[in-house]
Amino acid sequence: MSNLPTIADVVHAPGLRLECLAGTPADQPVDQVFVAEDLLDLRAAPPRTVAVLGAHVCAAVDSYQFDVALRLAAARGVVALVLGEEAARPPTSTSIDTAERFGVVILRPTEPVNLADLVCALDTALRGSAELALRRAVVAFEHVTLRRSADPEALVAEVAQTAAADIDLLDEPDGEIAFPVGLDEDAQRWIVVRDPSARTRPELALIGRLLATTLALAALAERRARELPIRSRAELLSELLDSSSRGRSELLRRARSMGLPIDGWHLVARIEFGDEGPLWSDEVAAFAAREELGRVALDAVRSSGTWHLARAERALLLVQMYRSDPGSTAAADATRVLQRALDQAIGTLSGAVLFCGVGSAHGGPTGLINSAAEARAAATAVRARGRANTATAFDGLGLRRTLVEWYASQTARNTVDTVLAPLDKMGPTKAAEAIRTLQAYLDNHGSLSRAAAELHLHRNSVAYRVERIFTELDVDPDNPDDWLLLQLACRARGLV
Repeated sequence: MSNLPTIADVVHAPGLRLECLAGTPADQPVDQVFVAEDLLDLRAAPPRTVAVLGAHVCAAVDSYQFDVALRLAAARGVVALVLGEEAARPPTSTSIDTAERFGVVILRPTEPVNLADLVCALDTALRGSAELALRRAVVAFEHVTLRRSADPEALVAEVAQTAAADIDLLDEPDGEIAFPVGLDEDAQRWIVVRDPSARTRPELALIGRLLATTLALAALAERRARELPIRSRAELLSELLDSSSRGRSELLRRARSMGLPIDGWHLVARIEFGDEGPLWSDEVAAFAAREELGRVALDAVRSSGTWHLARAERALLLVQMYRSDPGSTAAADATRVLQRALDQAIGTLSGAVLFCGVGSAHGGPTGLINSAAEARAAATAVRARGRANTATAFDGLGLRRTLVEWYASQTARNTVDTVLAPLDKMGPTKAAEAIRTLQAYLDNHGSLSRAAAELHLHRNSVAYRVERIFTELDVDPDNPDDWLLLQLACRARGLV
């Protein structure tokens, strides 16, 4: 049902004194006022219009041209013609018959009136006065303030009734005016003003925007209330994993008070983004991606036990907690669950490159720290091997496990980079060749012949390379400690 005023409402509006010369004012809906200074102007009249005729048109009201213009107005969907002068002659019987046949009402002021005043009075009768529009907006605001916690659909329906307008909450912006509930790019629902008079009633834009903002804030508050416990536990676990043993006791007390089974068994998984790609074009986008990854991953693993979020630097940690020892298959079971979480995250975050390491299950607060260290080592190993988007358990790293665990620390990586920096300056290809030659020489206990055989090179070529390498490196080849450090550095680089 239309909420537009009818021509009968207009004729009987306060302040308007109009007499009907032809047609019957009834329930024909009226949208706007149109002014015609010439008969031909009626060709541009919009439908559902009250057309006010100027002096030039009124002078021809008893001519055949007026009858032609009347037919033209009817074809355009004009509802009524208002003679702009009280002294205008009445239409001919032919024009009256035409008006009756096509349902067009012909009106005339009953007393002298300025054309501009007549147009303004008609416009006020259609749209309501500014005072009425403001009152509707105020009442809508008061209603929203009192009922902001109501069901969204019910709130919109109540406000629409208050505003005497057609306003809906829809999944698509399909209407005269639409306002997103939330940010445009994230909006899933819209406040839609479907009322045909929306663009001539400015208060409806205010009311629509008010509803959209109110619903968006309510949804945000609900989401924050839902996520607050998750965020609180995530922040506490992040602090705990990053703390020293000296300051850990207070954090453990807080964890127990929050109901976290911190004295049980723990398994930690670490998920890291790749360092390149569009997600890292700016820090805001990167933060949003990490937040979305946390939400998707936690939703994916939630059905497979008790999981909590934590964060470490740019990495996301998923912590599974058990009241008792989960047994030897815990890491394998968790790895399968985390692979499903990775698959879902990749589907949600287009173009994401993820590296995931899974620690073993350990008991007690110290076990939590140890499992996190293992997860970090495993993530470092899969990154080094280029095994993106694959969950890998620390227990599955084989004989390299100890080396990976050592190289996972930032101190070890810094040491390796410092030691091999002179070779890295040669460029990627030459550096890789030099490190491979050095490792073969060290692994064969300084034997040039065996190193040459392993590298498929002439002994003199290996001798030349080794001499040049040690010239570049700031180490003593006769020092056992330097020898061991070089072996570890070469093997760690072999992971990469």
